[in-house]
Amino acid sequence: MKDKAVQIRPWLLADSDFVMDGTQPLDPRKTIFVGGVPRPLRAVELAMIMDRLYGGVCYAGIDTDPELKYPKGAGRVAFSNQQSYIAAISARFVQLQHGDIDKRVEVKPYVLDDQLCDECAGARCGGKFAPFFCANVTCLQYYCEACWTSIHARSGREYHKPLVKEGADRPRTLPFRW
Repeated sequence: MKDKAVQIRPWLLADSDFVMDGTQPLDPRKTIFVGGVPRPLRAVELAMIMDRLYGGVCYAGIDTDPELKYPKGAGRVAFSNQQSYIAAISARFVQLQHGDIDKRVEVKPYVLDDQLCDECAGARCGGKFAPFFCANVTCLQYYCEACWTSIHARSGREYHKPLVKEGADRPRTLPFRW
């Protein structure tokens, strides 16, 4: 480390969460995952950018490492209405511009743990939690394997791709063919 410049970026823990509208209940089904968030970006800034782009933001959070308490480069934004949520996930990518930050980030629906199938409520899968989420705006539902197969065999839905939760709150697309 001799003669190498080191950059120190302090992180205020209070900058991890920002409630924009405390009168609105947080609906996890109207929450997006934002991947590739620049580490200096604070939750308030993420909320303001997304509200300017889509409106209806009620909460933003920056994901932090549980041990280090430092930003991981991802965040989530909750919207107060379905229109703003759908507009955000339909964009798929957003250009975050704030101060000297100018970065293209990925936007996906926030995939929840422990959700029953929205179609059969667990009846067709022995009460197991639904492993698949369809992020297509015509669906936006959790499915067990049996319901995914039957619903997505219908015309127009055969090309939908399921999202599954991957590691630390990061949804990923599953290559799924029937």
